[in-house]
Amino acid sequence: MHPISHPHSAHGHMESGWAWRWATPLVVLLVGFWFVPLAQTCHLACVPGDLGDARFNSVVLEHFYRWVTGSDRSLMSPSFFYPMPGTLTFSDNHLGTAWLYSVIRSLGWDRYAAFDLWYLSGYLANFIVCHVVLRKLRFSPLASALGAFAFTFPLPVIATHGHAQLTFRCLIPAGLLLWQRFRETGEWRWLGWLAFATVAQFYIAIYLGYFMLLLIGVWAVAQWMVEGYGPQYWFGQWRQWKEPVTRRQLIRAVTMIVMAALALIWLMHPYLHYSKVYAFQRAPEEIVTMLPRPQSYLLADASTIWGDLSRRFVTSVPMRPEQQMFFGIGILGLVVVALIHSTLRMRWVALVSVLLLAVLTLSVGGHSLYMVIARLPGITSVRAVSRIVVVMTLPVALLVAIGVDAMSSVRTNWKILGAALVVIMIGESGATTTIKLDIEQARGRISHLASELPSPMPARAIVFNPLRTDVASYDSELDGVILAQDKGLPTLNGYSGNIPPGYDPRGDKGPCRQASDRLDSAKAFFAQRLKKPFPNGAAEPIVIVGQTSCSEGVLSEVPVNEISGISLRIESLQRVGDSYRVTVAIANGSLHALAAWSAPNPLRLSWQKVGDQTPIDPDGWIPRVDIGGDSDIMPAETRRVTFIVPATAGEHGHLVVSAVLEGRLWLHDRGVAPASAELNELVP
Repeated sequence: MHPISHPHSAHGHMESGWAWRWATPLVVLLVGFWFVPLAQTCHLACVPGDLGDARFNSVVLEHFYRWVTGSDRSLMSPSFFYPMPGTLTFSDNHLGTAWLYSVIRSLGWDRYAAFDLWYLSGYLANFIVCHVVLRKLRFSPLASALGAFAFTFPLPVIATHGHAQLTFRCLIPAGLLLWQRFRETGEWRWLGWLAFATVAQFYIAIYLGYFMLLLIGVWAVAQWMVEGYGPQYWFGQWRQWKEPVTRRQLIRAVTMIVMAALALIWLMHPYLHYSKVYAFQRAPEEIVTMLPRPQSYLLADASTIWGDLSRRFVTSVPMRPEQQMFFGIGILGLVVVALIHSTLRMRWVALVSVLLLAVLTLSVGGHSLYMVIARLPGITSVRAVSRIVVVMTLPVALLVAIGVDAMSSVRTNWKILGAALVVIMIGESGATTTIKLDIEQARGRISHLASELPSPMPARAIVFNPLRTDVASYDSELDGVILAQDKGLPTLNGYSGNIPPGYDPRGDKGPCRQASDRLDSAKAFFAQRLKKPFPNGAAEPIVIVGQTSCSEGVLSEVPVNEISGISLRIESLQRVGDSYRVTVAIANGSLHALAAWSAPNPLRLSWQKVGDQTPIDPDGWIPRVDIGGDSDIMPAETRRVTFIVPATAGEHGHLVVSAVLEGRLWLHDRGVAPASAELNELVP
């Protein structure tokens, strides 16, 4: 077996110095750390990302902390999307790194500062591990440091700053090193450790674990193509099975692989179980929209250097924020230097692995090889395939390290060019703009909502922050989730990669009706899908942010014997041109809410004109007037509805108005007298 890397003697004298070995990576790390993650966190004053995914990742981390400390009872069923089970499996669970967040929280940091420190730790781990791996592969300290920079701080990684679940990638370079040790020795014990590393990366982030598998797979194929190191060598150790030492090694390695597989099954079983329970499935069309296009590798909208060109010349890319895959001139230039001036065969292995990943996942004209893989069981859950770029950074980083070391043996002009490319690489990473959420603003949002809760809160309350049509639904949902977490209460709000049936955001409904619909959907889910009784006490009391209380009794259908408590009155009727402007007051004297929006039986008004001596026509109630407003009509509430009625010249008689619970009954058939006003009589 021949290792694919070797020492670079030109740097031997420099490597002997402590300053060169340690100061070089430290300086490169500090520069990258200062200009990228520290800038993204505003030095712990803001959170990377927007009000959506950034806060959702913090919700998942906070849930783990609350579960560890005993505040939340179930790990797999957090208190959001209450009372639906298994909602942690709707997205990444952060089990591999949530312990770090929990340690930070236990030291006294609040949820926002702990999130930032957790986020910064990911960048730190990525750089350190990648640098150590490159040193183990016998690259010089400078090449290893700059290669680690290209892995940790490149433009495509910065573009994913709002998806904090992609931060911790440190086990990917460790996995490649383990494969290289297997390549050099042929001993299966390295595959055992590789299995552990891969499964651990799954625990950190399922997306990254899956992408790591793809990377190791294409790396092995690339090695086979370039070096001829293929299956006959992979299984070479089995030929010495009869030797006791070899047999023990193989048994130990197979045992490690089986243990890793069992750990992966333990992680993925709840996902597979609840995916089946909820019948979740990604449509192929959804996956296609998030496959990389050829032009995706030219997108860098967040770059202050390349952003204008990116936006001007690269258009018509679906899911554009997910397709930011341009590495920058600095990195690509160093890759070219590696390909031209290095003699290491690893450069071709790295290049072929990048090309294989690109070809495998590329979508051209709506066609992609990846869709063959995407139809395999469980793979359909991986929607944002363009995020494969965050693991492509590893072979690219290897090429950068190879290029830097190759400059030691080139002419001065190439050295100058190489140094310029290094400066450009660092400058491109620093010259980016990212979305940031001010921590004080985030705290203020929740404090404001908390001030709108009743005091004292009912025992065992269920919190719901109603959705509105003028605010993004995920903003309101996550506001409600974070508020409920801070109060230690369950909530009907929720946000994740999947949504349980009936919990779709409907800001066009009233607050109590939104809550009621979610509870009704939960009851149907328990009865029809789980075949279990609905949990006792899971339906009330519901506390709506804004001091509105919704009990299950109020939200149930108004019984017939209470309908006579509802009354109608025409408050104004004004002639305006060729029509009448009518205002009707609806007073809800029942003990139940009247649905003003879509519901099984929404309340609507109807009208007709009758002559002075003409009775009401039972078949004349044809027009319909929606109640409108942003909520249901609660008990003891009066709702005023204004609408237009056509006018006819010289007409006399009365305008009569009644109401109907659509599909159920007319109020005038149950003792509610229609409101009446003489035409041209009422003037406000």
